[in-house]
Parts: sequence; C-alpha cells; structure tokens
Amino acid sequence: MPKVSQDHLDGRRRAIVEAARGVFAQKGFSGASMAAVIEATGLSTGTFYRYFPSKAALVAEIVSGRDGTEGGEFPAGETPDELLRRLMSYVTPPGATAEHARLVVQIWAEASTSPMLAAIAVRRHTSLRDHLAGLYAANRPDGAPGGEPTAAEKTRAEAALAALIGYATLAAVEAPAGFPDLGDRIAAAFA
Repeated sequence: MPKVSQDHLDGRRRAIVEAARGVFAQKGFSGASMAAVIEATGLSTGTFYRYFPSKAALVAEIVSGRDGTEGGEFPAGETPDELLRRLMSYVTPPGATAEHARLVVQIWAEASTSPMLAAIAVRRHTSLRDHLAGLYAANRPDGAPGGEPTAAEKTRAEAALAALIGYATLAAVEAPAGFPDLGDRIAAAFA
C-alpha cells in the first residue's frame, strides 16, 4: 500500500476544517450535525474520523484558527491601522462574507460556557492583543522609542479588539451598520 505524504494529510485536514467552517457558519456549532459536516467534506465517515475523532475536536481546531496571523506569523512592518483594517476585512466585504463573522460570534458564545474553548479563545485573543499593543508601542505618535507596551497601550489594544468583536457581531447578523464608514471610524479611533 503506497504511503500518503504528510502534505496530503495536512491538505485534507485543512479541507475538512474549511468545509466544517461553512457548515458551522450556516447552522451553528450546536445546530450542525456531524453527518452534515462529513457530507460537506465528501469523505467517508471512517476517513473523516481519522482526522477528527469528535465534534469537540473539530470545534477546537476551528477556535484555534484565524488569529490575526498570516501563515502563523504577523506581517512584518504592519501598522496598527493596517492590522485593524485587515482584521475587519475578514468579516466584511469586499472579499468576505458573513461566514467568518458568524464563526467569531459563535466562538465567543461557545467559549463562554466551555472552559476548554475559552482557554483556546483567550490564548489567541491575548496573543493578538499583545501584538497590537506592541505595534502601538513601536508607533508612538510622540516619537518616543518603542519597547514594552504601557498599560495604556494594552488597554487601547483591548478596546480595539472589543470594538472589532462588536463589528463582527453586527456583520454576523447583517445589521444595517454602514460598514465602510464604521470600519473607518474604528480604525481612526484605535489606529
């Protein structure tokens, strides 16, 4: 029997996660059956369960997903404004649908009742907050040298991310929020 490459296995795992993201965005974590997720992947049940032994494992993988990095790293030289606008672009057009926004809302909702998911979500959030606070420290308007972020820079980063979670919530329910202008105002307030 020929060996399957690690690249093939990793690619299939990513394809499963992407298919599941679509099903969960449409039906919710609790509303989506494993049968619907498996059907969306086009895999056999046995093959699917080799990659994810349970729905909880799949949900945990999705919660561990997009965290502001690209390929596991934050883009070099990105400014706070660029980071905030990139994060907003994940949840609003052009180039985005409400799918990611719905997942953001579900992740925070599920994390509020699941200590395991909360630990993952908070770890990802904290990493993003610390990165944004570091960008604030490196881009101080008074020209003061960077270094460790101040308490005020950490609070500013936390407030910016809280605004983005609210922005994602509005996008998830397709609220008539005037997203381009709202996004500009968020970026201006926290850039």
